[in-house]
Amino acid sequence: MSIINNKGSSAEFDAKYGILDFDTPPHSLMCGLYKRSFAYYTLRSRLPVTITGIIDALTRDKEYLVSEYGEESREEIKNIIGLISKLKYQLQTDKALETFVGKEPDKEAWNHFIENLCEGKISFFKVCWLYAECYIYRRLSSFFENSNTLTTFDHFAKQKQNALVNSIKCIEVILNVLQEIESTYDSFRLMLKLNLWGNRCDLSITSGKDVQLGDNPFELVRSFDNKVIIDASSSVIECLESVNTNEPAIVEFVCDNAGYELFTDFVLADYLIKSKMADKVRFNLKAIPWFISDATIDDFNWTLQYLQNHTAHVLQEYGRKWQKFVNEKKFEIAPLDYFWTSPYEYYRMRDINPGLYDRLSEANLIIFKGDLNYRKLIGDFSWKYTESFTTCLRGFLPTNLASFRTVKADLICGLFEGQAENLFKTNKDWMTTGEYGTIQFINKQTASTDDNH
Repeated sequence: MSIINNKGSSAEFDAKYGILDFDTPPHSLMCGLYKRSFAYYTLRSRLPVTITGIIDALTRDKEYLVSEYGEESREEIKNIIGLISKLKYQLQTDKALETFVGKEPDKEAWNHFIENLCEGKISFFKVCWLYAECYIYRRLSSFFENSNTLTTFDHFAKQKQNALVNSIKCIEVILNVLQEIESTYDSFRLMLKLNLWGNRCDLSITSGKDVQLGDNPFELVRSFDNKVIIDASSSVIECLESVNTNEPAIVEFVCDNAGYELFTDFVLADYLIKSKMADKVRFNLKAIPWFISDATIDDFNWTLQYLQNHTAHVLQEYGRKWQKFVNEKKFEIAPLDYFWTSPYEYYRMRDINPGLYDRLSEANLIIFKGDLNYRKLIGDFSWKYTESFTTCLRGFLPTNLASFRTVKADLICGLFEGQAENLFKTNKDWMTTGEYGTIQFINKQTASTDDNH
């Protein structure tokens, strides 16, 4: 991992801000303090590139934005660029996280969190990586929220929409197969794996650059079968097939990326409804633009509209079908909740947001999508690779729970003895490339005896 030389050389930066040239110690919070961590690389290199990309896009698109949002927005765009530049400087000089002073709906929750951070660990490279990264994206959104003219502007929308448009060949192939597919064990596993690998399309890992999929998604899924290093798909299937028919079966998706991945969420949700393994699939979406490509309610609605208006008949057909599912409450957008864009790990949900925890408890299964959700499930914490998933959840288990993740951060649990060591021999960067995937599952009733594999 090469480090971009922002604000002086790496050696100068490290000496000035007390960076330690070793790995994250076992059983401690991950943070940018440790130079050999992905946290350091993210804060030092990836995030400054992402922030610069937003500044460049606002500068490039300024005249278009003024035509859309009015002349008053011209000065506001200039001010926002200044605020984003200041945030980048604060990140690059390891400043302390500041409290929020605007009209953010979740201001009090964030400020309470910041004010209760450990003394001496409130700057970008000293605080837990999860907290620092979430703070950056929350602060970016706040600049637009606190404007007069750009409050509804999603600074990542164009990238997310392009991600869907650029994968249209794959989408057409998938829908043509979905039309004919029978509900069998093998087809179900295929749908789960398709959904898993949809998570590769994460723009935050590439600082906003498009991810190339190729033309045949099913060939891709099959070629990656040996890259699923934890595969509890059979347990997920067993859970969904044992639905209690006396009450409506609900599956909750805690969504990750818009674009192609959200489309694969629709595909899996469609399969669950068609196979009668779910009566309702509820989509939990982000309240604000988040980690570049995370799906918001606007992205959800835009995707359905785009499919319905496409020239390809099969896209129109499924766009209309899924919109009908929304109208019939078979597909449901979950109530907007700022907990998903908070810095909190999920084991704190029961205390911080008991109403959300209770709602999730009503589901037969929750599917947590992607790397950030995985980080929030087990925390940015250097667990042993072989630690059980149940242990790492630290008591968070509102109901049966699954995590579908392509591995893009240097934390994981639930591996066999020696498995991580063998992967490191194959590729020393295997934890951060997105080339490996995990499907992990916990049955609430048998959590103490579950095996992640």
